[in-house]
Amino acid sequence: MFQGKKVEVVLNTPILILVPEGDSGKTRTEAVVKIHGQVTAASESGLQLELGELFNERQHKIPSPYRAIFLPLHKVDHVFGVS
Repeated sequence: MFQGKKVEVVLNTPILILVPEGDSGKTRTEAVVKIHGQVTAASESGLQLELGELFNERQHKIPSPYRAIFLPLHKVDHVFGVS
């Protein structure tokens, strides 16, 4: 249904990721609660997304260390089509 479409995904529980802190070689943990991306594959088990932007609980953008992600459907609260 959403395959090939740009979407906004709101998660029902945050996903914790490690985000690099500039060029220092250090990382910090961030909680992702919303994802903008493009659906590259969809199945009964989840969505494969090409990542655009990630957002934390304060709605601040988080730099993504990944290009793509698989989201199991049990982590997804809502999926909205974005024009």
